[in-house]
Amino acid sequence: MLVRAFFAAFVLLLSAPVLPAFAAGGGASAEKKGEDAANARVLDVNNLVVPVVRDGKLVNYIFLTIRVDLGEGDVWQLRSKNHFVRDAMLRAAHKTDLAHPARDDQANTTLATQVLMAAAKQVLGPQAVKSLAVVSVSSLRKIGPSRPKA
Repeated sequence: MLVRAFFAAFVLLLSAPVLPAFAAGGGASAEKKGEDAANARVLDVNNLVVPVVRDGKLVNYIFLTIRVDLGEGDVWQLRSKNHFVRDAMLRAAHKTDLAHPARDDQANTTLATQVLMAAAKQVLGPQAVKSLAVVSVSSLRKIGPSRPKA
């Protein structure tokens, strides 16, 4: 009995400095909580493979990271369709030339945003997609401007 009382007092003594942080909401600022709430309504599509074709020949691959801001609807139900969104985006990226017209290692982000937004809306519904952004662009090979036709 004495051992239990000693152990309970010891645990209470160790947790005393932490208790005020829990009472104040875990010490997280309101700004951090706002960021977490905003990030909860996003769908990320990583490493979307986009071919770069010039004159009918494959010259490079571009990898896009896409962030879809979700609008109306159950966020978990929308996120469960991530693989369908990725598939629709891959098909759209292979049907439309999303590469920069003058660079074989860059994407035409304006066109990519439009095409991929349409693909996401097709799968999730028009009200479920608030916006879409190309977060990053990388390439298989770093190369300069495509050669002009001779």
